[in-house]
Amino acid sequence: MDRTVVAGRALALAVCLGAAAGAAFDARALQEAPVSASRPIPVDAYADEGIAGLIERALAQRKARAEGLASFETTFRERIYAGLAGAALRRERAMFHQERAARLRWAAEGEHIIRWLGLRRGVPIIGLGVEFEGDLRDDDAFELDFDIIDPASEHLALGSEWALHPLADTAAYHYRYRSGDTLRIRFPGDNREVTLIEAVVEPREARFDRIAGSLWFDADEGVLTRAAYRPAIEYDFDREEPEDAEDVPGFVKPIRARVDFITIDYGLQELRWWLPNRMAFDAVATMADLASMPVRYEWTFEDYLVDAEQTLDPGEDLPEGWTRWVDDDEEFLAPEGQTLDVPVTEGRTGRRAERETERTRDDPLTAELDSLPARVRPIVTIVPPLDQLPSYPELPEPLFSATVDAFATAELDDLRDRLSSLRIPGATALGPRLDLSPGLRRLRYNRVEGLSVSARLAVPTGVTSEFAVTPRIGIPEWEPGVEVGWRRQTATGGFGITAYRRLADLGDWGRPLSFGNSFNSLVVGYDEGLYFRETGFEVAANRHGKRTRVEGAFFAERHQNARKQSDASLPNLFGDAVFPDNIVAARGDVAGVSGRLRAFSSVDPGAPILSGSVWGEVATGDFDLYGRAAVSAALQLPVSDWSLALEGGAGRVFGEPPPQRRFHLGGSYTLRAFDPVSTGGDSFWFGRLELGRGFRIGDPTYDVGGSPMRITGFWDTGWAGPVDAFGTEGWRSSVGVGVSLLDGLFRIDIARAIRGGSLWRLHIYSDGLM
Repeated sequence: MDRTVVAGRALALAVCLGAAAGAAFDARALQEAPVSASRPIPVDAYADEGIAGLIERALAQRKARAEGLASFETTFRERIYAGLAGAALRRERAMFHQERAARLRWAAEGEHIIRWLGLRRGVPIIGLGVEFEGDLRDDDAFELDFDIIDPASEHLALGSEWALHPLADTAAYHYRYRSGDTLRIRFPGDNREVTLIEAVVEPREARFDRIAGSLWFDADEGVLTRAAYRPAIEYDFDREEPEDAEDVPGFVKPIRARVDFITIDYGLQELRWWLPNRMAFDAVATMADLASMPVRYEWTFEDYLVDAEQTLDPGEDLPEGWTRWVDDDEEFLAPEGQTLDVPVTEGRTGRRAERETERTRDDPLTAELDSLPARVRPIVTIVPPLDQLPSYPELPEPLFSATVDAFATAELDDLRDRLSSLRIPGATALGPRLDLSPGLRRLRYNRVEGLSVSARLAVPTGVTSEFAVTPRIGIPEWEPGVEVGWRRQTATGGFGITAYRRLADLGDWGRPLSFGNSFNSLVVGYDEGLYFRETGFEVAANRHGKRTRVEGAFFAERHQNARKQSDASLPNLFGDAVFPDNIVAARGDVAGVSGRLRAFSSVDPGAPILSGSVWGEVATGDFDLYGRAAVSAALQLPVSDWSLALEGGAGRVFGEPPPQRRFHLGGSYTLRAFDPVSTGGDSFWFGRLELGRGFRIGDPTYDVGGSPMRITGFWDTGWAGPVDAFGTEGWRSSVGVGVSLLDGLFRIDIARAIRGGSLWRLHIYSDGLM
């Protein structure tokens, strides 16, 4: 696999999955409570005798659940997706995807078999399909951990690498259990009823290597039938890996990952054995509080054949172009078209041998030898010609496509809410966090504050909540600001109360108080922000779904003017370029409500994508009652290597707002080549048209969509003025060319005003139209 591809994949996946699931493992912590006959089970471990008996039966059954089962075959389908999103981005981008399908055979005696049917993976944001290694045995695309289907494995529901298993021998010292719901399933044709009982598991400590969730058991057999859980707290790189965190640059911190849920269902096969049916995983990684990387993963098992005649033959004659190997042993490799006599061995060689050696050591989860069988059997892997893998007709569609997921959206939303409601004690024991690193959020530059720096002190008040103080001061303004607030954020929404004295911007387009505008101000000499100062408090809430985000706030604050304090920039250093004056804000007290709805239709770069936003505000106080309402929408249409994008918006105010609450056009997101200071009014409209030609760097047969770079041409037009003069009189327009990188995530445009002005302007910004 090409190393650049590996790096791109690692960016999307390793931060959230590898770092969150692997790096936080603390073996010493898991051995804090060794099994000892002299140490009694805590009296509060079980809420009642019923749940104590259920867990006792489950412990007894965890190593005996496969008794009597000789073999089974099943069809495995898997989908992985990693995206790039953020609260300020108009839409999410697809970073990585993988879809796999295989026919599997598990056997209590003899070899396991994987016959791959289809495989597709790529990086849509650059339109690149990931290539395979020259030696397929070294390609992780063909690796499959049989523990996920091995009924003899106690790690079936929970991996042993990052969390203390709630059925471990030491678990009662670290978890509390209580009875939940009961479900009865009747099988009329077989005159049988199965009773499922829920055990709610809550950790005693707020740690990433503890889980909170629910486990469902067959009441008669004591066998696990469903698990739904999440880590007790989010993964924090600085907290979990402080030594490694010292080597990471401060501008990308904090690095965190929140696992919203992990859920797995089992199906009752032959009315006797509970075997895996479907699984889903959802997490979000964040870096520097700027970008978020959602990661979604699901698999399904279908078409079981239990204790039936074997249809997968490890030694069958293979057509030309097929590949077969057993584990990592060179002597087991079969030449193309030749029959392989597969031996049953007691050992392994190569990488798999190393993993098996680790398995048979003392297990820190159970303080005893791992319960996996000591006898190790080979896994036979069979792969068809590589050019057939992406075109397998039953290969699942990518997770970003409009297909049905393994779990319905309503199911997962209910699961998130329930898991968020579980009690996690001791969160305050995590201790306060002081962030002094000059990260992308701590350091900024604009024409009002000059160069400003902030710090942040956060004190946890619960698993999903914290109290934070964020002071900031600018040079040469020397005008101190501070935000003090409490906030609770869950997987589906948040709520917070904040008191502040801060610099604010109009907030209609872009993010002037961000790194992007700071870079433009210093390097290009162009500050798109329109600023005023506000002192007050707000009560804010948000709710977000798969494709939507709703925000609302009640506020009461005093507005003050914020004068320009700095003209420093590279263009001014080598010339006489200065920033234009800021808007003149009216002083006064105001209270009101505001809200915004953002939505987008898809993350599939090969399909039309519609995105839009509706926002508004109603307020009164020292100013007369006024309102603001606006809407914008954008449509991107990909056609082969070409893309067409359209965007439009309109809005108006009601009543008599202060100058700082009027609309202004101009800048990277509305009218390029125009300064927003000069284009304000009580109403506005704008439209934009872009045409781009993409250039791919990978295999042209990879047709999921996306392009690492596009050359674009664009035309912007718009008008702002009094409500009673709404129309086209005095409209402005600009044209230009630009370069779009990573599906519009980064843009560089050169624009020239052709109506209403004559300026040339360079725009460097993020989240372009395409």
